[in-house]
Amino acid sequence: MQGWAKRIFLKKILVVLEGLRFRSLSFKLYFLLAILLIISFAGIMYFNITSYTRHINESIMHSAIQASDLIKGSARYSMLKNDREHLQEIMTTIGQEEGVEGVRIYNKPGEISFSDNLTEVGTTVDIDAEQCFVCHKNVPPLERLNTQNRIRVFTSPQGHRVLGLINPIENEPECFNAACHGHSPKDKLLGLLDVKLSLKSVDEETQKTRKQMILYSSLMIVITALLFAGFIIQLVHIPIRKLAKGTREVANLNLDYSIDFASKDEMGELAQSFNRMTKQLKAANEANQEWSAILEKKVQEKSEELNKAHAHLILVEKIASLGKLSAIVAHEINNPLSGILTYASLCLKIIQNPDSFTMGESVVKYLTVIKDEAKRCGEIVKNLLVFAKKDFGKWTEESLHNIIHNSIRLVKHNMDLKEVSLAQELAEGDDLIFCDSSGIQQIFVALFINAIEAMPKGGKLTVKTRFLSNDHAQIIVSDTGSGIPEEMLPKIFEPFFSTKESTGLGLAVVYRIIQQHEGNIKVESKPDEGTTFTIHLPRAPYKFQERLDSQAKDLETRG
Repeated sequence: MQGWAKRIFLKKILVVLEGLRFRSLSFKLYFLLAILLIISFAGIMYFNITSYTRHINESIMHSAIQASDLIKGSARYSMLKNDREHLQEIMTTIGQEEGVEGVRIYNKPGEISFSDNLTEVGTTVDIDAEQCFVCHKNVPPLERLNTQNRIRVFTSPQGHRVLGLINPIENEPECFNAACHGHSPKDKLLGLLDVKLSLKSVDEETQKTRKQMILYSSLMIVITALLFAGFIIQLVHIPIRKLAKGTREVANLNLDYSIDFASKDEMGELAQSFNRMTKQLKAANEANQEWSAILEKKVQEKSEELNKAHAHLILVEKIASLGKLSAIVAHEINNPLSGILTYASLCLKIIQNPDSFTMGESVVKYLTVIKDEAKRCGEIVKNLLVFAKKDFGKWTEESLHNIIHNSIRLVKHNMDLKEVSLAQELAEGDDLIFCDSSGIQQIFVALFINAIEAMPKGGKLTVKTRFLSNDHAQIIVSDTGSGIPEEMLPKIFEPFFSTKESTGLGLAVVYRIIQQHEGNIKVESKPDEGTTFTIHLPRAPYKFQERLDSQAKDLETRG
């Protein structure tokens, strides 16, 4: 039964120690209380042990003085009668008592007259001995001693403490008036009674009592500390741990969590406030989610409307560009058509009046001109159809310079009308890029048209290409036109933004096509100095790189 109770007690201690984590507030509070408890009990224990020891010492001294006076009183009659035999018997009998280390009577010169140890009777004690030094350290020697100086404590050869008490034997009238004594009335001190009492048993009892007090105090400290720990765990640690868990749950958006802690103190009020807060947060969160769902739905609807408007804007921009290009193409086609009509009329006259004209070389020459002009018209119409087609998204390997040349041909007539000169600085070497050629052509046409419109009185349009590495191509389109105001530069790629009434395809569409090709575009412009667009395009966008690598491997395998 006792072993079972001991195991339960140890389990409770382990639970208490486990509950008090080193960094927790509970452990800090418990540690502080434990330190205060140890200091308090240590102070009380020290005070009790000191008081007990002082009381024991005072009691021993008082008892020693009483014993010395008793011995002195017992031997007084024998000393008055000068009965040395009886006086020696008294010394011997007292010396045999338990706890008595020795009893001596010294005469005034320092000779041992009587002692429980007969071997030292008649010997003279050195004046520097511990029992003599108290009086004879002064010159002349002291004739009276207070109680404190009469008592001495020293260590015996056996290692235990000994209490020595000096009791002066004064010269009384009965002594110097007695017929058997030869003492002079002038002598105030006849000798000394020296009693030595062993303190071994007293020290052993004091040590035992001290150990018991330390043991009981330690047990009280442990028991009180365990009680403190239990109270702290129950009243502080458990509530704080529940509150901390509640805050973690709320931080993880578990707003259904509530603290099951009922108490009428501040911790209970805090738990109730926390539960009310979570309920309010839950209601607010549900309201926010409802509003978020409504807002998301509205945003989605508006986004769809914006996408439709943006698609419509692109279509409108493209139709406007097509209208402008159609006018340019009409002017461009008009010249070859006029030539075709003229030479066709000549050929008709030759056929109708063969006698009036030379048939051979003239007809062939005229028909060749008609063929070339018709072919020229076909090329112009073909480029216009390529630009106007709707089936975008066909990614193939194309020559970047061919795309630039085709784009220039579409706007060449307009450049001539505006007296805009063209400078091409195209890099030599491999110019193949994997792209949507129609989209890239739209980019160049839009930039060229914007540049031409920015130079109504003539100017210079420059197109440069550079291949920075095997992975990227750089295209620079610059003009010497009116430029763009600095405050408008950050907005020129935004939808529905324009610096003039007509914007060609629009720079927002240009920006979007470049993004689809995983490239980027930058603009630099100063009013009245011109504008420069710098485009960086990857030779093959990352999303198509795996496809190209696979095709290359297939070609290598077939080869």
